[in-house]
Amino acid sequence: MAVTVLSLGYDMTQPLFGGIVTALGGKRPGQAMGLNVFALFAGFGVGSLLFGEALRLGFGMALGIFVMVQALATALSIGWFSAEVPVNG
Repeated sequence: MAVTVLSLGYDMTQPLFGGIVTALGGKRPGQAMGLNVFALFAGFGVGSLLFGEALRLGFGMALGIFVMVQALATALSIGWFSAEVPVNG
């Protein structure tokens, strides 16, 4: 069930993120999307590597570390992006 929920969250956010990245690319949307894809797959690789190393501490500990890192990232992103407002037009 957890994998299904995580997959659904990814499937709902990735197309929107791709659109945002392409729009931010200005006159170079292909280059911006290429950087997005590179960061995405590099993140998959590095994340898998780090989680695999954390598994040496035990599955529960690895998940605990994952939750703490995600909570920290969430808190930081709320602070960083709280001033963002939609641009009309």
